[in-house]
Amino acid sequence: SALDPRLPAVGAVLTKEYKDQSINVLVRGPRQFEWEGRLYNSLSAIAKEVTGTNYNGFAFFGIAKKKERD
Repeated sequence: SALDPRLPAVGAVLTKEYKDQSINVLVRGPRQFEWEGRLYNSLSAIAKEVTGTNYNGFAFFGIAKKKERD
């Protein structure tokens, strides 16, 4: 299946500064992300691991939704 259009290409690294910690996530595939040597199936799962709460992964990493047509 194709990557979500909001995501950068496979191999790209998403970076987020959170509480003096630099979160660097490698995009490995359509639903595969690597953080600190572990694989996750969503950015939201990583955001939850980092923050301890449910968080929209796209919002956490500052990836805006594609603008919808009127």
